[in-house]
Amino acid sequence: MKFTRLIIPSLIIFLILPSITGCGGKVILTEEAVRTRKIYDFVYELKDLYEQHDEQILSKFSQEYIKDASWIREGVLEDFKRFNTISMSIFIDRIETFKENVHISIHWNGTWKDDKKTYIEGGSVVLLTSNAGDTIQITGLKGDSPFGISKKFNSSEP
Repeated sequence: MKFTRLIIPSLIIFLILPSITGCGGKVILTEEAVRTRKIYDFVYELKDLYEQHDEQILSKFSQEYIKDASWIREGVLEDFKRFNTISMSIFIDRIETFKENVHISIHWNGTWKDDKKTYIEGGSVVLLTSNAGDTIQITGLKGDSPFGISKKFNSSEP
């Protein structure tokens, strides 16, 4: 008799509890969370394009910036020509948003290999970007750019 008194309430609780808790439902991200995710994806797409020697990376820079800082185009293309393998690790330290402009602070480590040598370098840079609608483009770089690194290695070699 005691056993049945305990089993029936336990069974009722066991059956009712899952229906009370329910399932979480669909998670709806805030506008800021969506924007942050988009920026994160942009940075890692930039990294992937560079590692894959894909000239599409140049479309991630605004035309005005490419025009003003012609070294970026020349440097990226020189890196692609010189190095067989480019491998990067990128870490996003901070994202600051100012209306449509975003400053992305990152630090990076990279390995560049050519036929003769392996180069290892690291640094930090702030990517200045503009977010016009769905498109994010780099409008400036401040700090140690990983792009065009072959010029740095040329100047430091004996």
